[in-house]
Amino acid sequence: MKRTRSLTIETRQVTVIRRPGPSRRARCETCGEVVILVTADEAAHLARVSSRAIYRCVETGSLHFTEMADGTLLICLNSLLK
Repeated sequence: MKRTRSLTIETRQVTVIRRPGPSRRARCETCGEVVILVTADEAAHLARVSSRAIYRCVETGSLHFTEMADGTLLICLNSLLK
């Protein structure tokens, strides 16, 4: 009698972004919800793309964003995960 066994391996990756000070939560004008905002570099890391790809998505309107007074671009995490 011949027996076969199958082995299933599942992996999961968790990315933790730590920053000093309070978390960046704000109301996204496009979503209309209180969301977490991340920098373009953080968004690129989470999406596994280049920062330039994130800026292109912002330019085409496929990502929601807020521009800070110092010129920093903050990306709506909800729009990134869609």
